[in-house]
Amino acid sequence: MKPFKDYELRNVLGNQYKAINEKIDKLSNEEVMANHLDVLTDNLYQEFYIEPVTVEEEDFEKRSIVQGKIRKYIDPFFRTEYDKEYVDVDGIIASFFYPYSGDDVLFKCQASTFSLGGYPEITLHNGYLIIKAERALNEMNGDGAKDRLLAAVKDELDDVKQGLGFANSDVNTFNNSLRRYISEAITTRKSKVQSFYNIAQMFEVPIEKKEYARKHVPLERKIVPIAHKYDSESYYNVSDSDYKDVLSTLKHTLSTYERTPESYKSMQEEDLRNTLLATLNATYKGTATGETFRRKGKTDICIEQENRAAFVAECKIWKGAKALTDAVDQLDGYLTWRDCKTALIVFVRQKDFIKVLEKAKDALNNFENMRSLRELDKNEFECVYISNSHPGQLVKMRVMLFDLSYDE
Repeated sequence: MKPFKDYELRNVLGNQYKAINEKIDKLSNEEVMANHLDVLTDNLYQEFYIEPVTVEEEDFEKRSIVQGKIRKYIDPFFRTEYDKEYVDVDGIIASFFYPYSGDDVLFKCQASTFSLGGYPEITLHNGYLIIKAERALNEMNGDGAKDRLLAAVKDELDDVKQGLGFANSDVNTFNNSLRRYISEAITTRKSKVQSFYNIAQMFEVPIEKKEYARKHVPLERKIVPIAHKYDSESYYNVSDSDYKDVLSTLKHTLSTYERTPESYKSMQEEDLRNTLLATLNATYKGTATGETFRRKGKTDICIEQENRAAFVAECKIWKGAKALTDAVDQLDGYLTWRDCKTALIVFVRQKDFIKVLEKAKDALNNFENMRSLRELDKNEFECVYISNSHPGQLVKMRVMLFDLSYDE
């Protein structure tokens, strides 16, 4: 194939924008309102992101040279008007294989910048860019024939890489603005839907809500399931300032535990939790409860306001990285629709606390639905992940580890 000639890249990118708008328009009002802006944005970004092409070094094990007939061009100086322009001669066909990654449609697109001199013939097959060189047998018998052939192949490869560089530059510009474009388009759609809900409510018109099957098929590029139903009831959730205040209270209290760890050596998870409850109840007027029944079980700590859950947390003793991520799943199962801020408290009795912190950070980073992780302190991590229990919802979770090891 002759690369960079089938399509104009600007038209391909324009079609991407058009497809994004069509996708957003096809979302139901409930899907638009029920899912967090970041979740919808990330899904569409993953779907419409174009991966630039990267060509790796040659795979020498695949290099091949075969003998066969090749077509050789005869210079007009060496032929008469009755002679053929091309003749078949004995020769060799050398094939050079270069693995590549990225969207191979870019090999077919002419970028905004391109070479007027054209590009060499190439073949794409099973993730390889293949460049072939044909030479007559008598050409390969001379001194330096091999070096001349390899130099010619290198020149052709450089030409192709240059063309890809032009295409990648256009694609990178597209990708860099893609997330903002999608976010603004969804925000506009959300605003229109909210206006409709407000008007419908003003005239007391019931809004029809369709039933959607909650069947989630694994999608490519880490596209996560979204919610298909939205309840416009005002949901209570803990404010950012109250959330920080609760976390500060927990951190201050548990830091005192670290100063006298031997006082807590015989305590298990439930006992440690009960000591925390005493402090929280003193601060929050008796509203902190332990082992409160929740959606999928019992959570360790729950602070309620106006009979609605404002904050939930789970206490665990460190038993390894796998147990930590299991605890995140367990905590997520406790959350109701309103619980979007939570905490996981981990007591560490192993001697090498720093090593445990490293394992904990790695485990959280590798958690499948983790969207962001920020290390606030060596023993404190601010995490944002997509809830398995409530598709389309982002959960803010603070993970804090405390050193309760002591010398016998």
